[in-house]
Amino acid sequence: MKKIILPALLLLCALHSVAQQKDLATQVYTLKRFLDKNHYQPVAWNDSSSSMLYDKWLGELDKEKLFFTRQDITSLEQYRYRLDDEILNRKTDFFNVSTKLFRARLQQADSMMQRLFEKPFNFTKPDNFSWPSKYYATSTEALALRWQQYLKWQLLDDIAGDLVSDSKKLTAVLPDDFAALEAKNRAKSKVMEQAYFSSILSTAENFFENLREQYLNAIAWCYDPHTTYMSMREKKEFDTEMSASSYSSGFTLEESEKGDKTIGFLQPGGSAWRSGQLHKGDVLVKIKKNGKTIKVEDLSEQELEAALEGNSSEDIEIIVRTVAGELKTVMLQKEKITDEESVVKSYVLHGSKNIGYINLPGFYSREESVKTDADLTYDGCANDVSKEIVKLKKDTISGLVLDLRYNGGGSMWEAMQLAGIFIDIGPVASMKDREGKTHFLKDPNRGTIYDGPLLILTNGGSASASEFVAAVLQDYNRAVILGGATYGKGTAQTVLPLDTTGAFNKSSYDEYVKVTGDKFYRVNGGTTQWTGVIPDIDLPDLYAADRFKEKNNKSALIPDRSKTGIYQPLSNLPVSALKTKSMQRTAADPYFQAIAALSDWIAKYDNGRSIPLHWSGFVDYYNANKERFKQAGDEGESSRLFTVSNNAFDRQRIDLSTTQSKEINNVYLKQISQDKTLQEAFEIMTDWSGIK
Repeated sequence: MKKIILPALLLLCALHSVAQQKDLATQVYTLKRFLDKNHYQPVAWNDSSSSMLYDKWLGELDKEKLFFTRQDITSLEQYRYRLDDEILNRKTDFFNVSTKLFRARLQQADSMMQRLFEKPFNFTKPDNFSWPSKYYATSTEALALRWQQYLKWQLLDDIAGDLVSDSKKLTAVLPDDFAALEAKNRAKSKVMEQAYFSSILSTAENFFENLREQYLNAIAWCYDPHTTYMSMREKKEFDTEMSASSYSSGFTLEESEKGDKTIGFLQPGGSAWRSGQLHKGDVLVKIKKNGKTIKVEDLSEQELEAALEGNSSEDIEIIVRTVAGELKTVMLQKEKITDEESVVKSYVLHGSKNIGYINLPGFYSREESVKTDADLTYDGCANDVSKEIVKLKKDTISGLVLDLRYNGGGSMWEAMQLAGIFIDIGPVASMKDREGKTHFLKDPNRGTIYDGPLLILTNGGSASASEFVAAVLQDYNRAVILGGATYGKGTAQTVLPLDTTGAFNKSSYDEYVKVTGDKFYRVNGGTTQWTGVIPDIDLPDLYAADRFKEKNNKSALIPDRSKTGIYQPLSNLPVSALKTKSMQRTAADPYFQAIAALSDWIAKYDNGRSIPLHWSGFVDYYNANKERFKQAGDEGESSRLFTVSNNAFDRQRIDLSTTQSKEINNVYLKQISQDKTLQEAFEIMTDWSGIK
């Protein structure tokens, strides 16, 4: 009987596999048709775009060159210039071959690691690891050696993390308990790596399904970096709004390909949002609670969730690793957000002048408030900023600083409104569609809420809607832009159902696409695409390197120009005089010197580094890196230029608030007072007030 059933099962599995392949081929072709119809600049599928997709997909599978060998890549190279034909002919041969090979190499790597973890690693012999690997390993033996070096590096880093503290450095002398530390961390690493491979491999069906979505996204990426395919699950996650009444630390986590827990979303108004210290993409490394430091990998999903949420009276200290590689400790307090009007906060910097300060980490809108063009209501971040400015006027401010650092964008409608707060009337930008038609976006409101001196803070993390606002105010001579050049995204996206008919008339869809349909341009005809907004006054920026910018993406749309709008800029601002004084201060400031040096080091670091894998050499390497980031993160004591307070309206409310709310507020006041960039902004505002 078994001899009859087994072939039947095999046939059933084979038919299921063929059905999956046909389904993917249909999805790929449908996605291509959809993007050709809706994308701003459809891809011309030829040998060049085929090669781009080939490289992108291999990067998705093995970016760090830890799985494939050179022989594997040689076998796949035949597909480099065939993928355009595969898409047009509804075939997925490359996907099928590459994923089958990838699964085999994952299983091979898993076996390699099991053997490597069986005995202690030797850290006494001279050894160095080149990272990132520029070439694929020449053989299975060479790949095993690469894995051994990679695991030794990770293990050394974990041991170092156990031994150091803010006041304690590593020493070249091998610790007495090194063997015990090595055994403990090796066991933990083994569990983590096993979990990683098990989660990826799982069942063949799940393995295929996960890679299927990645492959569709790789094709979408070829059109531009911001066009993405979305399953229903991803669409729901995209649309999910954080509850305003739940207790939390104010951020959600995502899991990277490596299994790292990264910050995926900051809740507007939440503790993480207002801290100004955390940003999307930061990796959560450790959690300090009740005096105990716990590595994130040592916590279960339930334990991690409980640590980050729960009782509002608890506080939590987290350690994150930024995308620049800096380790940063941030204190947060879990709280319940019930007052949505408190999302944006304003503060007063008291010195020789009173200067208003507003930090806006993202452009949010309350979707239910936006109706038709004839019946628009204004209830998003622009409206919230307007309310804060009205409050600040009660404190007789002589200038205003709007902080858009790390602001990754959001609602373009809110960006239009926010720009309109500061200009009287006129166009704020232009939009160009795929047919080349240009239409200008006008300030939705006549008049201004604030017309005094205005300073905008930006850096390489300021993108999209924040660049939009900075560009408008710069073109109108309405504000001085201070900081680093922005990210360089000048495109707008819309989420649409994956419907090639264009009817979009079904009651529900299973698949969606976030598609780039327009480019937006400055009123002077220029673009923020690639170039970003160049500040009037430069400050050293950790995110200045190209790898942090839009132009580092090979599929990024090429910048161009558009029509110049009919607008009336204000009189020129005294940028030259302000810049000269600012450069004299920052050139002699140890903090800004450290930031500039670290920024240069990061650019070189990205090109490759050699990591010592023997204890004494690694200690020097580790301590040097830690010192670099310490100097760049040491903003010193609170400013002597100004003191910080809430605006007068909020001070009355805080005086009547709970002890916990007062403590949280005091943390934010301290952070603002220690912000060196904000101190320089205050200096510039003071200089500005002395110029007639």
